[in-house]
Amino acid sequence: MNIENIKNRLKPIIYPIINFVPRRRLRNKEFTIICDNCWAGKVYKELGIPYQTPFVGLFIFSPDYIKLLNNLDYYLKSGGQSLRFVRESKYIKEFDNSYPLALLDDIEIHFLHYQSESEAREKWQRRLARIHWDNLYFKFNDNDQCSYELMKIFDNLPFKSKVIFSSKDYEDLTSLVHFKSREKEGYVGIDLKIYHRYFNVVNWLNKGGEDLSAD
Repeated sequence: MNIENIKNRLKPIIYPIINFVPRRRLRNKEFTIICDNCWAGKVYKELGIPYQTPFVGLFIFSPDYIKLLNNLDYYLKSGGQSLRFVRESKYIKEFDNSYPLALLDDIEIHFLHYQSESEAREKWQRRLARIHWDNLYFKFNDNDQCSYELMKIFDNLPFKSKVIFSSKDYEDLTSLVHFKSREKEGYVGIDLKIYHRYFNVVNWLNKGGEDLSAD
């Protein structure tokens, strides 16, 4: 048996043990994370609660993500805009169609971890209906054509509970969490294993987005 198979067999045992304390500490269990990559799905899984957001197993390039956030009701509320699956990406010149790609009006959504368009559509619609509009949290990453200007726009959006994961330490951005270990790479990316070093998601959720610390 190889190492990967051993890891997969141990996950159902180790995962609940590692996350026992965070799950016990979490008081806020009905929340929606609006997210530009797979991080939201990881959080719900770690905390052992159902996905309450359609932003799971997918990613959105930063310019489109900011556009989405600037008109969130239009794109998502009351059922939202309909997904239209396409074969070409405005961001990836030679898109290979290895996963479903859709437009939400003019927002490009890459359903990276879905096997088919029908699966992506069904899960998107089902999870869209679970959004807690009175308890929203927003996360933004510094990759996928992100820029300081886009992070500044995000930082100024009228949302109380928001956080930016960045490899650069912009002191004027109040919602920024600096991932010092990613400075050399120049972006945080989707390496979800390291975020606990810099950010305590349970504190963030329990305190209504007011705590961006790692403690």
